[in-house]
Amino acid sequence: MKNEQIDLVLPWVDGSDLIWQAEKNKYDKTKTVSNVRYQSWDNLQYLFRGIEKCIPWVDKIFFITWGHIPEWLNTSHEKIRIVKHSDYIPPQYLPTFNSNVIEMNYFRIEELSENFILFNDDLFPVQPISQEYYFQNAMPCEEAVETHFILKADKGMDLQMNYACVNNMVLLNRNFDKRQVIGENRDKWFSPVYGKRLQQNVNLEFWNNFESFVYPHEAMPMKKSVLKEIWEKEPEFLDRASHNKFRAYSDVTQRLITMWQICSGKFVPHKYQGKMFLVDEENYLEAAEAIRNRKYPVISLNETGSGNFEIIKTQINKALYELFPQKSDFEI
Repeated sequence: MKNEQIDLVLPWVDGSDLIWQAEKNKYDKTKTVSNVRYQSWDNLQYLFRGIEKCIPWVDKIFFITWGHIPEWLNTSHEKIRIVKHSDYIPPQYLPTFNSNVIEMNYFRIEELSENFILFNDDLFPVQPISQEYYFQNAMPCEEAVETHFILKADKGMDLQMNYACVNNMVLLNRNFDKRQVIGENRDKWFSPVYGKRLQQNVNLEFWNNFESFVYPHEAMPMKKSVLKEIWEKEPEFLDRASHNKFRAYSDVTQRLITMWQICSGKFVPHKYQGKMFLVDEENYLEAAEAIRNRKYPVISLNETGSGNFEIIKTQINKALYELFPQKSDFEI
């Protein structure tokens, strides 16, 4: 069976929007929410150029937004669907400034296809990528590699995300028996495609529960029906998490979706080839060169808050412009 149509979902926040800032500040009473995640790289257009050049086969692009839209975006393009939070997130969860809430309710978007790829605005495809990198025979390609979970954060939002990862594993182990999962999918569990990481599955095979999985920081293939199933199985937990206007200790994350797909056994073993850069003053030139040389299929740029952001942004965007100098049809 060949792949069905595959959509792309892209959430975006314009942190410079004064109206959005005012609404966020109404709910952020403690004023402890970091603004680093909302700082603009001013390079979203290069992501769209990368989509057009490297993954032109995507059917529709769902641009998820609080309400702001880039002035250069061609909203009349046949592939573009503008989706506001209020279009699909239940009103009792709104407004939300929590990416976990935004992502864990995507199954409510009626027009969204069963198979979709969850992108982010810090991910840039820089090499041509085939459909089979994400889906094969309508099944998501997954890196089913176990790992130890390490609580390495000690404060702020990082600690909250660690708790969210713990919550993911609580729900996963509550709904799947590890021994049964491995027993029914040994060929996928111990696939040589994982390379050296395969040894991790060997080492952890006889642990009674799943502790964690390797998480490639890339665009990830997802099934709409799987997210809906998670809500059906754990409605109270996800309802409680969806009331969190900002990231909180009771969150769950979209990583639960991909792990659920792995444990269901309905996936194709795969090793992702992208690269994440935690961009700072020490490595931003290396990241820029990786972009210019198309060193990896997908490059992720995460800001650390270290170094002169304007200098870093200028060099990264210069590299993206050199790679994609021409406007895409997604731009006016």
